[in-house]
Amino acid sequence: MAELICNTPDIGKTTNQRYGKEKINWKDWPDDFARKNNIPPELGFDDLQPPELVDQSLLEWGLDRSSKWDGPKATIDVLFGNGSNLAWKYQVSDGELEDIVRETGQDHLDTTGESLRVFFIKTTGTRVGWLPGNFSIHQDQVRTLQKAGLSSILLCAIYSSKGYWAKMGSHCFTHRNQGGDITAFEIAYRYICGWDTGVSFTQFVRTQYGRTYFCINYSSSALNRLKPYVDRTPSLAYRDFFIDAISADESLKEMQIDIDHRRESLIKHEKKYEDEDIIFDTATRELHRLARHWLTLTQDLTDFHIQLKFLKESYHKYVQLAQDPKHNWIVSAPSNIAESLDVLKSQCDNYVRWTTVYRDRTNIRINLLFHLVNQRESRTNTQIATSTAKVAEQTQRDSSSMITIAAVTMFFLPGTFVSAILSTTFFEYGPDELQVSSKWWILLAVTIPLMIAVFASWFGWQYVRFGKKTISVKLPS
Repeated sequence: MAELICNTPDIGKTTNQRYGKEKINWKDWPDDFARKNNIPPELGFDDLQPPELVDQSLLEWGLDRSSKWDGPKATIDVLFGNGSNLAWKYQVSDGELEDIVRETGQDHLDTTGESLRVFFIKTTGTRVGWLPGNFSIHQDQVRTLQKAGLSSILLCAIYSSKGYWAKMGSHCFTHRNQGGDITAFEIAYRYICGWDTGVSFTQFVRTQYGRTYFCINYSSSALNRLKPYVDRTPSLAYRDFFIDAISADESLKEMQIDIDHRRESLIKHEKKYEDEDIIFDTATRELHRLARHWLTLTQDLTDFHIQLKFLKESYHKYVQLAQDPKHNWIVSAPSNIAESLDVLKSQCDNYVRWTTVYRDRTNIRINLLFHLVNQRESRTNTQIATSTAKVAEQTQRDSSSMITIAAVTMFFLPGTFVSAILSTTFFEYGPDELQVSSKWWILLAVTIPLMIAVFASWFGWQYVRFGKKTISVKLPS
């Protein structure tokens, strides 16, 4: 999930390798921030936010961290104005942001027409954190945006250390005054523009005369589409849920790109069937990584489908409230955004089905590799068995030859032994009889000790040779 702005990731690289991300030390609650009952006046609970959903201690801690942030600050672009008089201001300073919020506040709204404020907040100038740039929206910027209506629930989600998986729930609130009259309609949700990209948040607040958007890490491609629309036809900016629909469409396009890249990688693997074309160790690892990617993509697309459903339900609720005559809200011309959201839902369903198919095909390929490896091992074992049989046959032939040689040796050995003894000078054949020297015992005195010495040397050599091997085999156990 969640890394940097819409770039297509390289296959086979981890998120940290792609972006060189650093890790934030999400320290535990310090003592001076631990669940205080005293809430600073400048931070008080937002009147528009249910207090049961706002962790004020977490909010306070996050604001303190943002005040100490020494990395690149978040950049803020603003689209604002009344009616068709809309203007863009890029990378506004803290002072300019405060002026815009003050000049476009409720006290300065044109009650005869529609007004619009869209704050595009970009935190991706840094690679730190899961957002990334969780604390790069400086405390002064946050407080100014809170005056414009930035949700404390959204801020708590950004400051959470588990936000990379514990996603903020989409919410739709209808705010009323003491008399029960509707004062504001609000939605907020989290999404990603493609897989493995920066996390994005969108909050929309509608009052009687004005519309306010807070778009954190809004899709750059969606913003490039939005600007020409607004420049040519300013009324499109007031089209209900138009900004949301454009970002949803671009998110699906990025998902499509991610799916297509992984599909190409899968097809390359599927085209290889011969053993010599496959590096089994590398292929198995790549396919397991692909299977994990398909699983994550399927989950993200399922979440996105739920988000589209939420947008459609919120749109119907919004239209019902806005068109109620008793609320006296300025309502733009009816639009077919609901139908556009249905189209996006249909596309998302299609992508979910295909990622499921590609995941199954990846698993089939993994199983095929296992079977090919087993076949290769079976062939190797067969070759080893054949070679072993040949060695055994050759050994048998050598044994037969040795037996023959031993038999011949035994046949001649007695005669050779007798001949060797009788041929010594201790025995002499005379004309009448065999004469034995009186010193014949010297033969035995020399031969027997030498024979004992030879056998002792042989046994000693055998002990030294095989005794060390026995010790070396027993030592590991």
